[in-house]
Amino acid sequence: MISTKSRVWSVTLALAVGLTASACTGKDAGSGAHANASSSATAAGTPAEGGSKGSTQGSGVFYDGFEQQADNGWKTAVNDSTDSRRKLSLTQMEQQPGGLLQRVSSPTRDGHYALQATVPHQLGSFRSEVARPPVPMGSEDWYGFSIYLPPTWQNDPQGNILAQWHAIVDTARTAGDGTGQPPVALSVQGNQWRLKMHWNTQGPDFKGAGKGTRTFNLGSIKKGVWVNFVLHAKWSHNSDGLVQLWQDGHQKVNYTGPDEYNNKQGPYFKIGIYHPEWKSFNAAKYRQDTAATKPITVYDDAIRTAQGSASYKDVAPH
Repeated sequence: MISTKSRVWSVTLALAVGLTASACTGKDAGSGAHANASSSATAAGTPAEGGSKGSTQGSGVFYDGFEQQADNGWKTAVNDSTDSRRKLSLTQMEQQPGGLLQRVSSPTRDGHYALQATVPHQLGSFRSEVARPPVPMGSEDWYGFSIYLPPTWQNDPQGNILAQWHAIVDTARTAGDGTGQPPVALSVQGNQWRLKMHWNTQGPDFKGAGKGTRTFNLGSIKKGVWVNFVLHAKWSHNSDGLVQLWQDGHQKVNYTGPDEYNNKQGPYFKIGIYHPEWKSFNAAKYRQDTAATKPITVYDDAIRTAQGSASYKDVAPH
C-alpha cells in the first residue's frame, strides 16, 4: 500500500442494481489476464454504521446515510452543460418532486434512506449521477458501495454505466469522439455485469499509440436484491497500476498494469446512471434502443471510500 496519510470517507448511497440474495438485508429486498474469478475476501471489522449525515465516526471514517438532505461534498452531474438542472446542488435536486436524484425510504440497505437515480426515457436525457472530488495520481484508493436493480429493470444491450472512475482530461475534444472514456467503469450490459478499463501509457486521453482497453465479465445480474462491490485501485498510466474488484465478497478482478491516462490528476468517482447512447447527437442509437421503453431507475447505498493505509474491511458494505 502507498504510505500516504490514510483518509477514509464513508458515504451511504443506495444503488439499486441486482446483487445476490445473500447481500440483501431484508429491506426490499470476469475473466481475462490477471483476473481471478474464484477467490474470496473476508469482510470482518467494517466501520460502524449509524449517525447523522455528515457525522464523523471513529478511525476517521466519514459516513453519509442520506438520513438528512445535505450536499455532503457530492457534486451533481445531470446530462450535459446545457441542462439548467446541472447547476442544482444535491440538496436542491432532492427537494424537487419527481427529480432525477431523490432521497427515498425504500428500498434501502443502510439506515432509513437511500439515493434513487433516474434517467427519463427521452432523447437528450442520459445522465443522473453524483460525484466525489478527484484523487491524486499515483494514490491508492478503496471504494465500497451497494447497487440495487429494481424488479422492473430493463435488460438493455446498449448498457448503462452505474459507477465510474472518470479522468480529468484537459485536452480539447469533440463530443462523442470517444477520447473521454472513463479509465474504469462498472456497467450492466444486457443481463451481465461488466468492468471495463481504458488507459493510455503515453497520452492524456483515449487516443494514440499508448491507449489500451480491457473488459471483465462479472456474471449475470439479479433484480430486486442488493449487490455489494469493493474496488481497490492504484492509479497509474504505468505498469505499477492496480485494479481489484470484489462482488458480494468474491474477488472477480485482480489486474496489474496501466489503469489511467498520462495526466497529473487522478480520477474522480461517480455513481448513478450514465446511458451515453441517449445523448442528443445519438438520435439514431436512441431510436434503435427498443429494449428500453421507460425511464431507467437505480438505487445506491452503503458508499464508502478510503485512501492510503486502508483495507477491504474499511469500505466493504456490511
